[in-house]
Amino acid sequence: MSKNEKIKNSIEITRMRRKSQDCKTFQLKLDWSKLSKIKRQHLKRLFLEKKWLRNHIIASDNVFDMNHTKLTQIQVKVKDRFELRDLICLSAQMRQSIVYEIWNDIKALAASRNSGNVVGKLKFVSSCNMIDLPQFNTTYYIDGNCLKIQKFKGTFKLQGLKQIPEGAEFANAKLIQKPSGYYVYVICFVNKVEHDLPNQQIGLDFGIKDNIADSEGKKHNWEFEESRRLKRASRKQNRRYVKKQKLSNRQRKIINLEYEKIANKKKDARNKFVSELKNNYNLIAIQDENIAEWKSSKMNGWGKRIHHTIMGGIISDIKQLSQTVVIDKWEPTTRLCPNCNRLNNPSLDERVYNCICGYSCDRDTHSARNILRIAKLQVVGRNLYREDVPIGAA
Repeated sequence: MSKNEKIKNSIEITRMRRKSQDCKTFQLKLDWSKLSKIKRQHLKRLFLEKKWLRNHIIASDNVFDMNHTKLTQIQVKVKDRFELRDLICLSAQMRQSIVYEIWNDIKALAASRNSGNVVGKLKFVSSCNMIDLPQFNTTYYIDGNCLKIQKFKGTFKLQGLKQIPEGAEFANAKLIQKPSGYYVYVICFVNKVEHDLPNQQIGLDFGIKDNIADSEGKKHNWEFEESRRLKRASRKQNRRYVKKQKLSNRQRKIINLEYEKIANKKKDARNKFVSELKNNYNLIAIQDENIAEWKSSKMNGWGKRIHHTIMGGIISDIKQLSQTVVIDKWEPTTRLCPNCNRLNNPSLDERVYNCICGYSCDRDTHSARNILRIAKLQVVGRNLYREDVPIGAA
């Protein structure tokens, strides 16, 4: 059997095995207290060399030349002159992944342009915060609770390895630099576990006054405002900007760290809410709301209120669940009466929906129940509305 046939058979075996596995990403953190000066310098140099190499490739005449992966020295612009710098930390596979990353960026720009959007060209970057580790046991490997990275003799102690189940197959990983430290996002394949979901359905209505109202009558609200420390640092940054003074690295780090804390709080609340829905309902009905338009609205401070919520992330996560049914955003879920199927026109300040047939309900709960009702009929392909009742009938 030739080498190519062996590779082909191995890929086919792996593809068949993946059908019975789930792909999951686990976040591990490098223990900062165990990072010596040499290790910190190596990590800092890694991200610096990626910035140099990426900018060098973008500035080259032929971006699609694979000889970029063999570079060991590149020209780096320093103020008004160029200096020759050595690539001593980036391995060949890391350099190759940087080339592929630029290719994918160019393909994404081309696809956007073909869709009719106005796009520019790839720009130079001032910093990089992600290093791709494409191959387990080559670019990186995990031994006990330590991480080994290619082209570095030492190891890095990891935190959070207990969350990875036994028997998980490691794939590629990404080394991420954040204001709070260095993280490794490891992609693993674990065996699928079938869960028997209870026969329960729920409809969700997204709004401004209450972030989410469900068909069971519950309402959920989140608000993650900027901390006092962030506001104080931002004011100081604005004063320096007006005076055309350079912001200190300490102030920049404070601002980035505070934003990271807010993002972590949002992600935690979003994951908990979506996980509860995923494990307790076999049908989740939502309406295809355009949260981006809500954010851009300046009416009554809506944009600022939505910016402090997690509705956009929740909608994005729910759409990826297999039990989710999404109805069209133009469905009149607020206007429709579930008793007589009439389309009324309640104003925005009416928080209780009333119909001449005698039906009355909280406005948001009423919309959530209609969303669930329309989604159920959408699954079986039935029409909901009464043709003998004109639109806008009271």
